[in-house]
Parts: sequence; C-alpha cells; structure tokens
Amino acid sequence: MISKKSAIVIFLLGIALLSACASQENTNGVTGAYANCYGDETQMVSAAFADFAPVSSETNPYQAGDEIDIEVSLTNKYSGDIDSGKARVRLKGDAADSEVFTGASQQNADTLYAIDPETCLEETAEVDVGPIVYQKEITTIQSEEITGLYCYEKPVVVKAYLYYTADANEIGTNLPAGSNPPSGVQVTQIDQNPVDIDSGETTGEMRFKVYLENVGTGTIVPSLDDCFQYRDAGYREEFSISVDKTNIDCPGDTKLSRGDKTDVITCLVTDIDSTNLGPEPREITITLSGFAYEDIIPSTIVWLEP
Repeated sequence: MISKKSAIVIFLLGIALLSACASQENTNGVTGAYANCYGDETQMVSAAFADFAPVSSETNPYQAGDEIDIEVSLTNKYSGDIDSGKARVRLKGDAADSEVFTGASQQNADTLYAIDPETCLEETAEVDVGPIVYQKEITTIQSEEITGLYCYEKPVVVKAYLYYTADANEIGTNLPAGSNPPSGVQVTQIDQNPVDIDSGETTGEMRFKVYLENVGTGTIVPSLDDCFQYRDAGYREEFSISVDKTNIDCPGDTKLSRGDKTDVITCLVTDIDSTNLGPEPREITITLSGFAYEDIIPSTIVWLEP
C-alpha cells in the first residue's frame, strides 16, 4: 500500500512531467530565418553622427566662422542590400536653420551593403551633410546641439510557419524568434485555426490572424519622397502586405492604430488537400512593403568660441 507521503511525491512528479511535456509541445524544432545575427532587432538601419565629423569638445572648440564637417554613419543590419538612393539623411532644428547655421544639405546614401549572415559583420556608409557654419555672434565658449533625421526604403520579408492540420494539438510555433528581419515594422504574432473540412469534401480551408506593429522608434511614411515632411496629429501609418502562396488571401493593405501603432488582419487559406494534412511546419513568406521608415539620429554636440 502506498503511503500518503509517497502518493504526494508521485503526484508532484506527474505534474512536473506534464509541465515539461507542455513546454515542449508543438515547437516542431522550427527556428527563425534571421535568428543567426539579429533575431527580432527593431532597427534595419542604424544611424549616428560620425566620431570624426564633427570633432568638438569643450577643450577643443571650433572657432567663429569655421566650417564644421558633419557626416552621418549608416549601418545596414539586414541580410539584403539597400540600393543606392534608397536611404537619405538631413539635419533638422537649429542645424538646418539658416539663421543659426548655413550649409546643411539633404543627401542620399550610396548602397548600404547587407550584413554577412555567416559572420554577422556589418558595413557602414558615410553620408556628408555639411559642412555647416555658425551664423550668430559668439561672445563666450558655448555648445550647440546638432540633430538630424534619416529615412530608408526596403521591403520587410518575414519568414513564418503554418500547420496544415485538422488537429489543434498539432499546431506548433507559427512565429519563432528571428522570423522577422531587423526592422521597426514587424509581424509580432500569428494565430491559426485548424483546417476545416466539410463532410464529404476533399479540400478544406483555414483562417489565420497576422498581428502587425511598428515596434521601432521611427515613423512609417508612404514613400521615400514623403520623408521629412510635416504630418498632422491625425496621421496614421500604413503599408502593403502580400503572402507568397496563391491559395492564401490576405487584405492587401493595413492601417495601424494611432495609439499603439498596431493592426490585426485575417487571412484565408483555401483548396487545402485533405489527404495531405499533418503536423509538419510549412514556411510562408509575408512581405511588408509600400513604405519608407523615418527615424531620428541621436544628437551630437559642437562647441564654439569667439
């Protein structure tokens, strides 16, 4: 006869075993296509003012009337090139105000070459948006903040999974870590139903939901030509969506909410062969396009003296 104490131990072991099984259930061993270097990074392109332009400090200020070189370093973290002319940079605020500084220019970047997916090595391109010259009278040593914006255009290609199964217990991970490339615009979740097959039918259909969000710090704009423009308080970010399977029908466009910058769309998969069902993951490619992404360059300080 099993003692009460032994029964409790056996019960707890059983619970632990069930918990372990549940935590492993339906993972199917899938991994994200971009997991190697930057899984779920929220910046496709990073930007910073170059260390050497401007070169300034309180102990090494520019003199009144000096030309101040301004360059921006752009780094592509994506596994595909961003073509020449598809990224641009401009200064803003006082740096772009001709009554404070002259010489600021808007410039397109040369090709931003892709990250090496094996070594994760990045390449950085420099964009010259100066030199600028301070225009106001200087009576004592002073600092001025240099600010700017950058914008780029590149479709976001998301690699996700669907499970063509009529059994809900066989549905595994739809969006493993690293399914999104580094990007502020992402698919954050996918929920799918089991395949629905009517009695006597040889094909079925399935619905799944795609959750979309601007998870970055920047703004989605319609195109590169719309970068750096004024947008009113009612502006809503939008872009296009496509899936690489002909039997999958999704809304072609989405418009994100103004508050949390999210949206959910429902897609329908039709003509699913009822004799070809199972728990194996099948990759789909979701492409988010028809937009450019504008973001802020972290500011830098220049020091000036009479």
